[in-house]
Amino acid sequence: MTLNKRYIRNIKSNISFYISVIIITALVVYMYVAISAAYSREKDFLDTNAKAVNREEGQFTLYKDMTDEEIAGFEEKWDVDIERQYYVDAEISEDTGLRIFASSKKVNKYIVNRGSDIESDNEILVSELFAGENDVDIGDEITLSLNGYRESFKVVGYEIRFDYLFCLRNVNDTFSISSEFGVGIISDRAFEKFIRDADIENGNYYYSIVYNSDNEDEVRKEIYSKYTISSYVSADINNRIQTPNDQLDELGSMVGLILPVSILLVVLLMAVILGRKVKNERKMIGILNALGMTKFELARHYSIFGMIPGFIGGLIGMLLGNATAGTVIDIMIEGKLEPFNISVSSDMSTNIIAVALPTVCYTIAVFVMALVTIRGNSIELIKGSGKSATHRHFRLSKSKMSFRAKYRLRAVLGNPGRTLTLLGGLAIGGIILAFMLACVDSLEYYVKESVDSIGSFEYEYFLNELMIEPNDEELLEENSAGFLAASLAAEGKNDIVTVMGIDDTNYINLKTDDGGTLTIEDGRYYISSMGSMIYDVDKGDKLVLKDINSLEEYEITVDGVFENGSQNMLVTSNKTLAELMKLDTMLSINVNDVKIYNGIMSDREISLDESLILKKIVREDIKKQLDENILKSMKSMLWFVLILGAGVMVMIIFLMVNVLLTESIVNISMLKVLGYNDSEINSIITHIYHGIVAIGSVLGLLLGIWVNEFNFKQSTSVYNCYVKNVITPSSVMIYLAIAIGSYALSLFLLGSKVKKVSMVESLKDTRA
Repeated sequence: MTLNKRYIRNIKSNISFYISVIIITALVVYMYVAISAAYSREKDFLDTNAKAVNREEGQFTLYKDMTDEEIAGFEEKWDVDIERQYYVDAEISEDTGLRIFASSKKVNKYIVNRGSDIESDNEILVSELFAGENDVDIGDEITLSLNGYRESFKVVGYEIRFDYLFCLRNVNDTFSISSEFGVGIISDRAFEKFIRDADIENGNYYYSIVYNSDNEDEVRKEIYSKYTISSYVSADINNRIQTPNDQLDELGSMVGLILPVSILLVVLLMAVILGRKVKNERKMIGILNALGMTKFELARHYSIFGMIPGFIGGLIGMLLGNATAGTVIDIMIEGKLEPFNISVSSDMSTNIIAVALPTVCYTIAVFVMALVTIRGNSIELIKGSGKSATHRHFRLSKSKMSFRAKYRLRAVLGNPGRTLTLLGGLAIGGIILAFMLACVDSLEYYVKESVDSIGSFEYEYFLNELMIEPNDEELLEENSAGFLAASLAAEGKNDIVTVMGIDDTNYINLKTDDGGTLTIEDGRYYISSMGSMIYDVDKGDKLVLKDINSLEEYEITVDGVFENGSQNMLVTSNKTLAELMKLDTMLSINVNDVKIYNGIMSDREISLDESLILKKIVREDIKKQLDENILKSMKSMLWFVLILGAGVMVMIIFLMVNVLLTESIVNISMLKVLGYNDSEINSIITHIYHGIVAIGSVLGLLLGIWVNEFNFKQSTSVYNCYVKNVITPSSVMIYLAIAIGSYALSLFLLGSKVKKVSMVESLKDTRA
């Protein structure tokens, strides 16, 4: 049919417009498909295999060990699986080591991710992130050192233990440094020989448990009553297990809310723009209507102009998203978690949505706009005087303003649809761009400021037994302070809060947001700003805490909030915490006469027996961990999305200037007839939206900053820290440069259209 040739002619004459719509559609669809594929495959692999290997739901240590017979009795009585997890920490070099496990039989079984399983006693499996960071390939030999004894093993494969996907030395650590620490697995006989030759009895161990019935509290209470639990860590507060879940949940929120909303907003914006293109075809619509085409036939004909860019853009975005989903995983997930050896592609429903959503939305929008345009009779349409063609109340004929000012005002206020579309488009692109810039700045600020906010100590030691002063050996040296620490759970939350009882506050920061400093008093509890965010409490609020070993509950009142966005902690006096934990009764002492501590802060390294140290924190190590895990890994993900967001903003601005020129062809032609040159016409016609671009850009900036703040407040538990919302002047300048630069470039590139407009166009306009 001859009419069908109009598709090719129309697209050729508006090629830059359609290419822009296709590119912007492909960008948002690409983000949706690539991140959806990354999330769905990783989540499915994690959930399926975590169940298959019987990943622990809790781990504990006891003051009185359970025998094998007692374990079997507990398993039969309570429908649980319990297994001792034997391990030793062996060194490869001074700063590098592997936690060597004997292979588990019931709980926390491993899978071989690449290579082959161990078959002989001189073979070892290692975690892949550690191997990659230390250039350890399959087939290489590594030498392990333990207590002065050295033995070599051949690497035959890379393993995954699903309780060590986020490879931390201690379950309550926040940051993983895969270049320094990993996991290795050897055979049971090799493990027994290794620790025997290293003259180590049994090695270290803890108990892992899986509850096959809904009876966790009952089981824990009985274990505590019979054996006295010295420490218990459930899976939902074990950072090795929970961090992978949290990071996938973050991706899940993007897939489930942020990306669909973004793609829907952009698709709707493109639909509105396409609709406006149809509106400019009202003369042709009138002619075709007069030649006998029905309104439905005309609307169906024009809907193809929406279908084409929607389908092509959606298809390109879907294909690119599937092709690069593995790379997206490398950027957004891997490098922080043990990599999964899986092929990545989105499921069929995601692919269908990715192509169908823009295609259907664009088609419907153009179809509806065509029907709306056809409301007038054929003569009115041919004359170009449809119902919405004139804006008499903005003629400003009696105004004394200059012609240019009148024209600009009429163009902006007399076309509210076009103006609001531009404003909305700028805001959408600006939100994506500003959110990412603010996110990067906030993380950089956090890394810079968080270490200083925790206090002035250089070394912090947590001891594995209680010290009573002056009864026990004096460990405190000059320029050090002892403290009592307990890990408790808050009611209804999975997070662990560290409660610190300390009287000497020289090494901790208790500054408030108003510049004051809190003073420790008996009977009073002060919470960090991070804890305040997590538990949604402020001064005067009640907080119910639970002993993670005995499950006993305590209710305390928050008496103040101090600035610390990197630690979830409560601070009180040494005496108050000792009384809360009932140490006076347990130890048969008077807490008024002694000080009890299991931690030491110091401005220098203290010589302590290694067997006494449970955990050692070095200030410089915290800085290194923050830089490694936040600035390096998270910024790579953010910059990836930031580039895409900047591309969306650039294309939106280009499209809007394109629409403006298309809708102004007759006016451009008339001005040429009246003697205006191209530069003057550009000044009058195409430069009318400077103010709107400024308003839209500022609106997008403010909304993007607000979205970033909302994101960090809602994700305090996920990030295991509170990140303050910050955007630097340099980022604001980058944002404005992209917005203004895109606008200026669009005006420049599309300025050539003004030159191509013929004076004859105005003579074709038959409007009365």
